[in-house]
Order: sequence, then C-alpha cells, then structure tokens
Amino acid sequence: MAQLSAGVRRARREAQRSVRIQGRASGLLGDCRRAFHAFGELDELAENLRILSLNAELAAGRAGEMGRAVRALTQYTRELVNRLAQIQGEMFGLRVKTYALSSDVLRELLQLHLFERAADLVAANSASSKSAGIVADRAFAQVMRRMVDTLDSLADSVEAVARRAQAIEEVVSQSDSIATNIAIEASSAGVHEKEFRTVSDTMRRYVDDLRQMIDEASDAVRRALEKGDSLRRIGLENLHELQAKRILGE
Repeated sequence: MAQLSAGVRRARREAQRSVRIQGRASGLLGDCRRAFHAFGELDELAENLRILSLNAELAAGRAGEMGRAVRALTQYTRELVNRLAQIQGEMFGLRVKTYALSSDVLRELLQLHLFERAADLVAANSASSKSAGIVADRAFAQVMRRMVDTLDSLADSVEAVARRAQAIEEVVSQSDSIATNIAIEASSAGVHEKEFRTVSDTMRRYVDDLRQMIDEASDAVRRALEKGDSLRRIGLENLHELQAKRILGE
C-alpha cells in the first residue's frame, strides 16, 4: 500500500509537470504567431511607401528648382523601401523556420506526455520492476533533451525576429525625418505646398502604421523570449532531477 501511495504521489507530480510544460509551450507558440501576424502587412506598407515616393518625385519634377530637395528626399525613401523589402524576405525565412521548430516542440510535447503516462503506470503498479521505471525515465529524459535543444533554436529565431523589428524601427525613424523635411520644404514651395504637404502627411500615416506594427511585434517577441526561457529552465530542472535519481539509485 505504501508503494502504491508513493506511485500515486509520483503520478500527481508528473501530471503537474506536464501541465506546466504544456501551458508555457502553448503560450510561447502563441506569442511567436502573434509576432509574425503583426508584420503581416509589412509588404503592403512597403509598396505604399514606394508608390508614394514615385508620386512625390513626379510632383518634385513639376516644381522644378523648388522641388529639388524633395526629389532627393524621395530617392532616399526608395532606399528605405528596398530595405523594408529585404527585411520582409528575411522575415519570411524566419517564419518558416520558427513554424517548423514550433511543430517540433508540439511533437516532443506529445512524446513527453506518452512517456510520462508510461512512467506513471510503472510507478503506480506495485508489481512493476525498478528497472522499468528507469527505462521510462530515460526515455522521458531523451525527449526532454531534444526539446531543450529545440527551444534553444527557437529562441535564436525569436531573437532574430527582434533584430529585424529593430531594423524596421530604424527605417521608421528615418522615414519620419523625411516626412518632417518634406513638410519644411512644402512651406516654401509656393503653389506646390499643398501637394508636398499631402506627401508628408501620407508618409507620417504610414510611419504611424509601421510604429504600431513594431510595438505589437516587440511585445509578442518579449513575451515569447520570457516563456521560452522559463520553459527551458523547466526542462533542465527535470533533466537534473532525473540525473540525480539515477545517481542516488532511487
């Protein structure tokens, strides 16, 4: 009876461990999806900026000498648009990689659950041998090691997303400066003032959209990194616990 009671206590501990891992993993993957979803309209915004820069350059051409500075600013805007296109391509590759790693985490979670069930059955069965429990624990530990490695790779991908978000933020800052300078030029453009001011106001609107995109993505990335680190610590704690059990011969 005492052995059976110990087995039941172990099963409860294992179930709590499984719930902790599953909850944090679900939150982690949800935050990863949220980060990529935030950047879902990046290509559309980049295209809008490109079209705006072309229209602004045509307007600058019509303004002649009064549009020379605006023309230079719009050419610089296209360089920023090219940078956004590059980031968008990098983000696509990161999304594919991150979703693949997420699938690995889900598969490893399922395997952990199955090995946990096996270990629980062994622990709760008074007729089970001690060696059977060790085999179940070792199988669980192997999957846990793989999941810790997967989480390391996933953290690398999320950090890469954070770096891309920072690069977009730099583009936003430069675009905001361009919009300000165009507004300044508009004030002395005579009959072309309204046209240049429209360009400036439109660019600021796109800048605001990009800034909101960055805020949403950065929050998701921060939460994903926190959950990934917490989940990795849980995995390492379990591995250390299983290693200690084998050393102590429990």
